[in-house]
Formats: sequence, C-alpha cells, structure tokens
Amino acid sequence: MYYQRLDVRRAILNFANASGSAGVRECAIYNAKTRSLQRYLETDQRKPIYLEEPSDIDRVLARGASAFYASYWRYYLDDFNNPVGTDLVWTTRSESGLKFAKEVTSWMLEALEEIGAPEPWVKYSGGLGFDLIIPLEAVPFEARIGDVGVLHEMQGSLTNYIVSYLADHKADVSVEGVISPVRLKRGKETCLLSELRVKRGLLLAPMSLNPETGLVSVPVHPKRLEDFSVLQASPEDARGFLWALPKESYEFLRQIRSWLPEAKAAEISAL
Repeated sequence: MYYQRLDVRRAILNFANASGSAGVRECAIYNAKTRSLQRYLETDQRKPIYLEEPSDIDRVLARGASAFYASYWRYYLDDFNNPVGTDLVWTTRSESGLKFAKEVTSWMLEALEEIGAPEPWVKYSGGLGFDLIIPLEAVPFEARIGDVGVLHEMQGSLTNYIVSYLADHKADVSVEGVISPVRLKRGKETCLLSELRVKRGLLLAPMSLNPETGLVSVPVHPKRLEDFSVLQASPEDARGFLWALPKESYEFLRQIRSWLPEAKAAEISAL
C-alpha cells in the first residue's frame, strides 16, 4: 500500500510536525468513505487530528483517510482562533494544461530569487499546478512578533513584485490584476497565480495523494522544475525529497522594505 512507504510517511509527518517554536500545524484528512474533508478524529467530540507518529497515520487510514492535509497557519497547541503566524503560500493553477503552470512557477522562482527571498519549497499539486511555500521559519521572529498582519503585508508585497517582474520580463504574457488572484494569459493559455490566506487554511501534504486525481503531490527541487513530468507523480514512481527549513533571512527583509508600508519598513530597517 502506498502510505506504508517509509519515505511517504516521513514527508507527511515532517510537514505536519512543524517546529514548535514557530507554532504547530492543524491536520486534516480527506475521508474516502464519507467523501469529505475531516478536521476532527471524532466529529462529535471535536478532537483534533494529530499526525505525530506513524501510528497516527495508521489510525486515520483505518478510518478511511485517502489524503493528508496540514495548515499553512501556525497555532499554539489547538487554539485555532488565535494563529501565531503563517507560511507564505502561493499556488499556480492552469486552465489549459500543466506546461503553462510550470512556466509560470519557474518565473515566480526567478522573481523571488532576484529580490533575495529564501528559496521556496515547491511541490506539484497533483492536478494542473504547483504550490510554493516560504515557511514561517524564514521570517525573522523580530519582524513578526505579535503581528500576524505583517506576514500578509509581506506576502502581498512579494506578489506585487512578482507581477511587476512578469510585466517587465515576459512581453508575450498579459497580466490581469495586481493583487491575488492574478490571471496570466499567453495566447490560449491561462494560469491563475493566487495567495493562500484563508483562516484555518489547509494545504495538501507533500507526498500525499491528491484525492481527485490519485496523483502524488510530490516535492520538486526548484532547480529541476523544468524537467518535471506528471509521470513522476504516479504512486509507483513518485520520489520526493525532504524539505529543509531555511534560516531566518534578514537580508530578505531588507530587500523588500520599499514594498512594505512605511511604518513596518522603518521597523525592519532597525533590525
């Protein structure tokens, strides 16, 4: 069975068990028996799903789990009403085939590299797109302490920069919108670039099966994205790699000062 593979379990558990110093992730499953997303192990008791050990995976598989999710928001224990922070997450979703989504994702990586952002985690969605994640740990604690809003401002500023980069460097692509979601068009090809910010928002875990397609949401090395093929996402052939947590990047904050509100830019200058 696919979920008995040690590398698959390791990838799911590593993502679900974010560093406690930056808050914990809320977990969920797609239940194939009920055909629904399930946030609680016992819905009548509102007991959260925890994915801390391999036995936790076995427990939810026995209940009908076919896909695994974890929040991009971070929380203190199970206090889901008061998040302590969030990863910065973008998605690309093509309306005309995976090839254009792959190109758009590559362009986003170019833009983020130019501005000095930490190299994002990248994974195939299992459908017609990719997910990009700058984890919370990359943002210095001093810049976000007590203010989740600064992370939203930061992500919005990065999105604005990405849009500006695409407008300047991709003459054959039309860009509709400056805030999420942004629609990119080239001829008959269309791709949506979106920020994920929904409260208690969930992301399909790396190496989980996509419940709609049955393909693996496989992590992709940013430098090897151009060579990615859907064939690499079949449950038989998927081989992901473990994401490493980036170091806090003060240089990244300094690079984006001009894209942030004046008050927050002044605070960052003092770090």
